[in-house]
This record gives sequence, structure tokens and C-alpha cells, in this order.
Amino acid sequence: MKTTRWRHSTRWPARVLAGILFASVLSGCGGSVVTGGGTTAVTVTIGGGGAAAAPAAASSRATPRPLAATIPPTVSSMRFTISGAGMDNIVQTFPVTGTTMVVTLQVPSGPARTVLVEALDSGDPPVIPPRSHFRGVTVIDAVGGSLAVTIAMYVDPSSPALRTWTAFADTVSTSATLNRVTQGDGIVLAAGTSGEILSSTDGMNWTSRTPGNISGNISALTFGDNTFLAMTSGFVGTFYPGYWNNHFFAATSDNVAGWTIRGSVGGTGSPLSDIAFGGGVFVAVGDNNAFHSQDNGATWFPGTISGVSRLSGVAYGNGRFVAPDATSDNVAVSVDGIHWTTAAIGLASPETPRRIGFGGGLFLLTTSSGYVYTSPDGVSWLQRRTRFADLTGLDTSVSRVAYGAEAFLIITASPAQVYFSVDSGDTWVALDPFGAGSGYYLEDILYWNGAYIGVGGDYVYPAFGHVFRSGDL
Repeated sequence: MKTTRWRHSTRWPARVLAGILFASVLSGCGGSVVTGGGTTAVTVTIGGGGAAAAPAAASSRATPRPLAATIPPTVSSMRFTISGAGMDNIVQTFPVTGTTMVVTLQVPSGPARTVLVEALDSGDPPVIPPRSHFRGVTVIDAVGGSLAVTIAMYVDPSSPALRTWTAFADTVSTSATLNRVTQGDGIVLAAGTSGEILSSTDGMNWTSRTPGNISGNISALTFGDNTFLAMTSGFVGTFYPGYWNNHFFAATSDNVAGWTIRGSVGGTGSPLSDIAFGGGVFVAVGDNNAFHSQDNGATWFPGTISGVSRLSGVAYGNGRFVAPDATSDNVAVSVDGIHWTTAAIGLASPETPRRIGFGGGLFLLTTSSGYVYTSPDGVSWLQRRTRFADLTGLDTSVSRVAYGAEAFLIITASPAQVYFSVDSGDTWVALDPFGAGSGYYLEDILYWNGAYIGVGGDYVYPAFGHVFRSGDL
């Protein structure tokens, strides 16, 4: 009989959680679920131990969760719903126990059978109905014989953990506005105006790492090759058409308090907008060019690029950099950060690209008219079926595109909300993480160590920045 073994992904802890939770529910159902005659056997084999262990590349400072035998205490049961044409829905709930299991489910035979799995939180005291933390779905043609399937789990936007965000105002006590967050080697960094930098190894306790040699506002932050790299931009001149100097500062992950001045890119017509790392190269984009550094920001060289006017961001994935041009229909694409070509997105005039992110094997791009496009390679683009502006009202401004726990996230400035998509941008669910009247807003977000971590500020007290953390997923 053919079986499929769960594979651990070091990048996405939600996949690990999926394997653990699925294993637990299967052990609770005693090996098989029989639904009656005319069924198809669906076999799932789940490996324990190393296949679901903590990421091998994780630092000793990090506590990646979940571990192989650790299930979040809020998740108490798993609910399976099997549905399809010509059959009544089958719903069964099982307690979470154990870590490994081989199970055969007997699914009523027929085409396009949908199997939905939900990781439930019953709460203490019990919550009725139970709340879903993670969910996964697959569609199979049950035509007799046997099948082997893997169901990938993703965060449920209705999870109670996404409605229990904590603002670390008292812990951080920063007077700067925080606008960028990144992570690497078990450390999370938050950065913003006046050279403010904070670090954490758990997402809850934060330490100021603000160096005295960064006087400008940090507008971009990333991690690669054991190095955190921050960028500031300063205007030179009194009147237009002056120019911008862009400076880079670096700290190694084993000494996040020791920031050193690295190289600079001068004479750009506008400030550089973003930096990214991939394939051993740091890339900084903005104005009409892309610059690369192969020595962790010490020296920078312009790439061979033409046909762009204002690169508004950059993302790395699937072995390439992709940077949208905010003045045209084009994106710039490079496999090495040095040699670039341009590709047309196919936008509806007169919209232009805005923000870009990468996750789940896709680049996701937002536009000035509120549309969303995705591409696996930066060359072939697909307009998703939901117009994002229909969700946000009149304001289509997007602060950041991110990816984590198998979901794309878009942060909007006004209204200050987070939007989740678990189907590659086709549909979106709005989440106000702080509630009406809080005055908080987000500028950047990432998924790390079992929770979302965001940075932003306070409309009521604009001189103070904050770090925010969701509840445990």
C-alpha cells in the first residue's frame, strides 16, 4: 500500500504543527474510521521523532515551537469533516493524544470528496462551540482501492490567538516609531526612527540595542549570512533637486549590540526603498537601480538594469530577486542580484505596482488600484480574483506584504488592519488585532516562534513605538 510520510519544513513551523496535530488525532481515533459500505481507504503515515523535530539550523537561543512531542495546550481536539456530492457530511471529533500513528480513513466513494481538518481550542472554562486554531483541507477522488494523502495545515484567521495581541509598551519604552522587523539565528530585531534597534529571543522580552553611530531613521532591515543589515537614507542639499545618500550598518547575530558602519550608496535621486538577501548576496533597490553587495554591506555596486524609474521594494524567493517599478507595468528580475531583466505584469491601466512579498512558492504583489497579483518567477503574473480595494474601502495603501504560518498577510495603514489569505490571494479575511479605539497601528509583521510579531506605533501618543505579539498559535 502506498503511503506518504510527513516532511518537516524548517521555514514554516505551522507545517510542523500540522504534522503533530494530525498525528495526535489519528492516535486518538484508534487506527481507522469506518463510514460504511462503498468506501475508499485513505492511508496516512506520519513519522515521529526527527521528521517533526526542531529545525536543525535553529540557534540554541531560540525555542522553536512546536517541538516533536509538544502540542500547544490550547488545542484539545481535532475535527474531521468529510463532504461531497451525493453524501451527507460526516463530522467526527477526536481528543488530541499521542505523537505518531498510521491511520486508514474509510471515505464514501465518489468524485471530489472534501476532507477538512480543524485543530480546536475548547478553552478553560470550555468554549462552545470550540474555536479553530489551524485548519487544512484536501479534495480527493474516492474511487475505490486505496489512496495516500498529506493535508497541510494553515493558521485559521478566526483563531483566538489572533485576538489576544499584547503591546510591549512598558517593556520596550521606546520613543521612536518602529517600522521594520526581521529575524535570524533565533533573534528578532525591531528597528525604526532615530536609529532605534531592539532585540528579543522570545518575542516578549526586548532589549535596546540602539547604537550611537546610527543617527538617521532606519527604513529597511534584513538578515543573511549571519548578519543583520540596516539601512538609512539622508537628503543632501537644501532645495530640490538634491540627492540622497544611503548608509548601511551591520551586526552579527552573536553580537547584536555591536553595530558597525558599513558601506554606502550615494547620489540617488530618491532614497533606496528596501533591501533583501538571497543566494549569498544583499540587494538594495530604489530610484532607477538595484545595488548588490557580496561582503555583507561593505561595498556596493550597481546592477545592469534599465527600463525602470522607481523600484518600490524587493523580495527573494525561488532563487531570484523581484523588484516592482512603482511608475510602470514592470518588475525587475534577477537570479544573482547583478544582472537584471524586466518583465511586464499585465496591469490594468492606470494602476502601478506597490508592495511585494514572497511565501509558499509565490511572489505576491499589490497595486495602487487595490489588486493582487501572484507569480512563481516574477515573469508570469496572475491577477487574483478578489480586488483588495473592495475590502479596504477608499484607502488602498499597503504598508507591508508578509508571509507566515502558511498565510499571506497584508498590512494597511488606514484602516489599520491585517488581512489574511490562505489561498494565495484569492480571498482575504480582515483582522483588527487591537480593537476599535486602541490607537495602535502596524508597519511590519512576521511569523516567528509560534506567534506573529509586529511593530508600529500609537496614533494617540505618536512619539512612542511599540512591539506587538499575538497569542500562541
